[in-house]
Amino acid sequence: MTDTRPSAIPAVPALLGYSGVLPFAALAIAVVLTDGAWQNLALRAFLAYGAVILSFLGGIRWGAAARAAQPRNGEYVLAVLPSLWAWACLLAEQPMLAAWGLMAGFALMGFADWLRPAPGTASWLVTLRLRLTAAVVLCHAIVIVAV
Repeated sequence: MTDTRPSAIPAVPALLGYSGVLPFAALAIAVVLTDGAWQNLALRAFLAYGAVILSFLGGIRWGAAARAAQPRNGEYVLAVLPSLWAWACLLAEQPMLAAWGLMAGFALMGFADWLRPAPGTASWLVTLRLRLTAAVVLCHAIVIVAV
């Protein structure tokens, strides 16, 4: 039976969203279970993937603002911040500083999406984003503790 409530997360976005957490989880496990060059590679891949996905979250907000009949200018500002933050994190000389920074970026975007969803955002997207944010923040915490 199909759930027709407005807050029900559609199957395809749910599948793609949860699948997007798999690289975080796999790379976090690789960081925990390896050492030396392999651990360094897994950590670099984890950070790079995190920066790409954090930038993607800004893109979601930009697209929503662009589609809104009367977008709030703050939406465009909020939309570009994740990319700039992720880029700054990748420039950090210490990988753990980058990991902490990306974790904070994901937590802040999750909070922003909950507190002030982008214009026209479906109610299910807020629910999905909060779940995905929790999983991604947990993966970052695992990496930080492991290294």
